[in-house]
Amino acid sequence: MVPLLAMECAHGSGESAVETAQHVDSAASLPAAELAGARCQDGHCRCRELRDNVETVPPAADHKRFEIRMSVAAGEIVLTSPTLGRLHHDGRQEACFYVDLPAGSSHEFVIKSREAQKGQGLTPLVRIAEYGPKGPWWYDVLTVGCGAGERRCDRDTAREWESSWLTQRKRGRLDACGSTVVSALRWDTSGGQHMQDGGLLRDFHVQFVLQVKAFAPQLPPRDPRCVPQ
Repeated sequence: MVPLLAMECAHGSGESAVETAQHVDSAASLPAAELAGARCQDGHCRCRELRDNVETVPPAADHKRFEIRMSVAAGEIVLTSPTLGRLHHDGRQEACFYVDLPAGSSHEFVIKSREAQKGQGLTPLVRIAEYGPKGPWWYDVLTVGCGAGERRCDRDTAREWESSWLTQRKRGRLDACGSTVVSALRWDTSGGQHMQDGGLLRDFHVQFVLQVKAFAPQLPPRDPRCVPQ
């Protein structure tokens, strides 16, 4: 595959491009991720609603809580991490997962989504947010998506997502007030229909690293006083 963008900028610049990547097999043998907090019971989590920011069972002092929202129209989606485990969803309706990660740690993630029926395409969406107890607030960390509404994932919509990420992030952050950095972000696909047949992709794969910084966020999301570190 021809790379869409140049490789990641030299170390020290703090800026990185989205890159195409070779497939990384997400181990099917990984256990289900351990869910955290009062929103989760019996392996399922209730999604946080507007103004429902408080985690009544907060993470341990040396951990940070993350919200992972997943949906996919006409397909299935799997998120895996060697340290976190495995999350799976196969519906258009959004599913939420809440997990805790150690402060001051880094974690590799792979998102793999694929169409349910050959030639029908898919529309995957994953959103990750970080909990800030002081507010309490939630900080946007990463949004991964290809296609929107009734428009299925193709190379144009993949590039639109790529361009959006590059435009919005500052030194690996969507929100400079948060404490989590996204690095080594790459996307890939095994292909799909020919352009004359609609050009829909049969799958959409993304891999990245979450760097969970040790400091605790102190200001509200998107506060203009925040400077990316």
